[in-house]
Amino acid sequence: MRIGHRWGRCALVVAVLVLAACNGLTVDQRGVYTTSPTQEITGTVNVGEGDSLTSVTVNGVPATVDGADWSADIPLDGAAIFNEVIVAATFGTGQVITERRTVVYGDGQTARVLPEGQVLDRSVGLRINDSSFTKLGPVIKDLTTIDLGAVAPPGTPLIDECMTQVIVCTLYVRASTSAAPTISDFDVALDSLSGNAQALVNLRDLHLDIDVNARVLGIPTNCDLVIDADRVTIDGRYTLRPEPTNPQLLDVNLVGTSPTVTLTGVSHDFVGGICSVPLLEQIVNLVLGDIQTLMRDGLVAQLGDPDGTGPGDSPVADAIEGALAEVHVAGPIGDALGLTLASTHQDVTIDPQGLGFRASGSFTSSGPAPEAPDLTGTVGWGDDLGAIGATTPTGAGFDVAVGASASSFNQLLAGETERGLLNVDVTEIDGQPLTLKSLLDLIGAGGIVTQDMPLVIQLRPEVAPVVTTSPGPGGALGELKMSGYRVTVKSPNPEAVMMELVIDFTTGVDLAYVNGGLGFQLGAPAADAFSTVITQNPLNIPPALIEQVFEELSPRVFASVQDALPSFPLPQFVGLNLSPVEINRLGTGFVLYANLVTAP
Repeated sequence: MRIGHRWGRCALVVAVLVLAACNGLTVDQRGVYTTSPTQEITGTVNVGEGDSLTSVTVNGVPATVDGADWSADIPLDGAAIFNEVIVAATFGTGQVITERRTVVYGDGQTARVLPEGQVLDRSVGLRINDSSFTKLGPVIKDLTTIDLGAVAPPGTPLIDECMTQVIVCTLYVRASTSAAPTISDFDVALDSLSGNAQALVNLRDLHLDIDVNARVLGIPTNCDLVIDADRVTIDGRYTLRPEPTNPQLLDVNLVGTSPTVTLTGVSHDFVGGICSVPLLEQIVNLVLGDIQTLMRDGLVAQLGDPDGTGPGDSPVADAIEGALAEVHVAGPIGDALGLTLASTHQDVTIDPQGLGFRASGSFTSSGPAPEAPDLTGTVGWGDDLGAIGATTPTGAGFDVAVGASASSFNQLLAGETERGLLNVDVTEIDGQPLTLKSLLDLIGAGGIVTQDMPLVIQLRPEVAPVVTTSPGPGGALGELKMSGYRVTVKSPNPEAVMMELVIDFTTGVDLAYVNGGLGFQLGAPAADAFSTVITQNPLNIPPALIEQVFEELSPRVFASVQDALPSFPLPQFVGLNLSPVEINRLGTGFVLYANLVTAP
């Protein structure tokens, strides 16, 4: 089936089209994205009985006509990006049928055209400031598993040596854990430093069961010992980098060979075996020496990195990795937008104010909604987001910031266009039902209507809008260009097209916190940034009148489009809500700066 079938007007009865065998024009291409400087445009033309074809032109240049088929190669303008294609078929009776298409061309200088789903390097950014760490600590704790069995598994030696030797060993002592340690609770405190992050892990009420095996002059002596510590503080410095084998995750490594372990409130007691006999207990206590030192040294050995820079990790680094595996933004952002965001970490920076992450990104939709375009590409215009600073562009503080480059944002807009975000039906003007008379009343011409009828204005995009590298007009956050937005004015009952036109415009776009989510806000385009091409006019309304009507209607239509655009719920960040501080540009990209608040 040919795409974009449009028939000319053959008869008009009571302002409703009646189709008979008549002239017609089709255009095969719709929503073309290309990197070629020329584009072939093709289609068919139908000549009604008793009529003849005079010409088919494409952008004013005669097309090659072969029977019912026509074709033309047109040059494309890279500076324009959106290239207007106007096809006109002129017939012997004087009838002209017009169609309009849009070709999106990236010349590699002004902009690039990227394949759908293209992965963009360093196009997504995340910043976590120090101010968030006290809020994240309890959440990170909930996500963290401290494997005490890995810290000091059963059989871990605290001492294993000959204590006294006279020719032969006369006193040999081995003390080792008999069960995995236990704790009553723990907490995690984070701090960012220059080049690495500090993690203070506090274990409370650590309990160890120890087997003491001694040989005095060859005579075995076995005892049960318990060691308790009110608090064990594990102070380590850790580097973060993308996991080499799976960059969707972060690799956490201990700086140096071991953390600093501090014990407070250490006590011990023999609870079984012959060592609990007072005299022997004193002797063995002397032999064991400083239990606190033995315990600390044992924990330091167990909590160290087993192979330095190798693949093995210290137990605490493993625990932090496990927690960070749950600290991902791509999924929540994609879910909030109704899109799939695929993302992998590319670099991590750590400074005294916080942590910065940059990642690749690719926004895609699950497929086009009814009457939405199936887009084959997006516009690349500033791929790299750049590093997010420790304050907003206006100098405000924040907990967390997340952003996307302009190219990534255009992928987002393309995905939302496929989801039907810009498919809008306008049925009211200024709160009143839209009718043919109320439409013409905008320019004082409603009196020409002898029989009023309800109308609906359908807006359907051919291609996705894009944000540019330019600042938005009137102080808006960004500049948005839209091309090929088809406006069809219909009578719903009986269904008939009253007029149709395709509009191009440039306007300002803002992102604002609306009704608990992020919402797009579009400004009404200025008159010199708004153009129309009339493609259907069965009522033979003078074109100048139609353009005048839509010039007056434009602010109301854009208000309706803005009202119809849904707001996106803000994603949670590891179980905490985002409270926006500022939405601003970073380079060509867009960044949401927010504080973390407890979810209700």
